[in-house]
Amino acid sequence: MSAAGQGALLASLFLTGLAGSLHCVGMCGPILLGFLGSGVGGRSRIDFAYYHAGRLWTYGLLGFVAGWIGSGFLQESAILGWQRPLSVLAAVLVIAGGAVALGWIPGLRLDLSPPGACRPSTGGRAWLATLVRDPRHIARLLLGAVMGLLPCGLVYAAILVAATLQNPLYSAAGMLLFGLGTLPALSAVVLGSWLAPRWLRAGGTRLAAVCLIGTGVVMLARALWVSPAGHGMH
Repeated sequence: MSAAGQGALLASLFLTGLAGSLHCVGMCGPILLGFLGSGVGGRSRIDFAYYHAGRLWTYGLLGFVAGWIGSGFLQESAILGWQRPLSVLAAVLVIAGGAVALGWIPGLRLDLSPPGACRPSTGGRAWLATLVRDPRHIARLLLGAVMGLLPCGLVYAAILVAATLQNPLYSAAGMLLFGLGTLPALSAVVLGSWLAPRWLRAGGTRLAAVCLIGTGVVMLARALWVSPAGHGMH
């Protein structure tokens, strides 16, 4: 993949995280206030920084693993002559995910964050309850790492996009950019005790879905008009 193509996908991952963060505020905002406190003092800010560091670490690690698997899979598919069909399929899946989230496909509905994905209850998980109560920075770091693994359709779509970057380091960077895009809105939750109203969260969900569709279109264009060797078709 050319540098321009990689740059376009990296930028789209950041924009998807930025747009989707408004939905994240509605889903995970209350639990953040419960875990980290709603004060704006230095302690809360430091706790939140450690929490974010843990979450970004998880996103980066997921991206690296996805890129490692994806690069090997694409190499094998190139040998078999399947690289272009598989690239088209990945693009179509990303576009379809955005279309379903927007309600464009009758009878299908996709929540970018499943109901109940973020909830204050630890569900009897003693180790998670321990992390929540532990005031140490390492606990906040580990808590962020665990929260990065929560089920979320938006994260799954971002991982699929990152896997197509054909290099584990680029894939990790893509997921880090996705996570960085979520920082402004989520930071406002704790530092400003702010929760986005329902209409703004819904708008963020739609905007994130549009970003996914745009990303899929870029992927599809490259799959159809760029040869597997990376040269434009003539």
